[in-house]
Amino acid sequence: MHTRTGDRVAASRIRTVAVAVAATAALVLITGCGKATGYRTSDADGASASPTAPPTPSVNPSYGEQFLAEGECAAPEPNKKDIYREVPCKDPEAVAKVGVRALIGNATPFSATSCPDNSDFVIDAPLSLAILENLPPTGEGYACMRNLKPPHPGDTGGGGGPKIEVGDCVHSTSRSGDFTAEVACRTKGEKNGATHKITKVIEDGLTGGFSSPCDGVADAAFTENPLFDSDPVRNDRVLCADKL
Repeated sequence: MHTRTGDRVAASRIRTVAVAVAATAALVLITGCGKATGYRTSDADGASASPTAPPTPSVNPSYGEQFLAEGECAAPEPNKKDIYREVPCKDPEAVAKVGVRALIGNATPFSATSCPDNSDFVIDAPLSLAILENLPPTGEGYACMRNLKPPHPGDTGGGGGPKIEVGDCVHSTSRSGDFTAEVACRTKGEKNGATHKITKVIEDGLTGGFSSPCDGVADAAFTENPLFDSDPVRNDRVLCADKL
């Protein structure tokens, strides 16, 4: 059978058109995939650029460079005895202000600190910070505190403070020896209230025996820190007191 030249040309044109269509389809497919891929990348970039949630703030935000620095205020941590957090002094929960901040030493005993005589109480700063941040306590240091409002145990006769001074009161049932505790003078007449008022403090004195440094000048003599002194006769300070 003979094939006409026109038929061969037509067939050639059909194949050319088919190849062109196939190439165009492939290009569309490739271009389409490229657009899809670009869209997904854009989504990923958008996700990474979106703002993340801020970190949870510390339970003890600091309002200065040091925890409980001088002049800052504190509030008691609920359900945690002797643990305090730092708060602005205008905060309704603030109860006391730092008078002196020591970087070394311990808060206990209060009498061994370098707190001013009018300090109402002392805070173990490293311990409070450790409990608030759920970390093991490290280091030393303490904050000498003064209440923002009365009462002020650190005032003369107030029943507290780092040391017993002239004008303070104690509770005791004996004429000489160890007193029970320092108490506010206003508690006179109450159970375990004030029984004696300090009239003189003698440094490095002797008490007991036949001669007491308080004989002739006071009704009773007491040692100040019996729990920390193994010698019941000699103490760093002797407190002369009159009975109330």
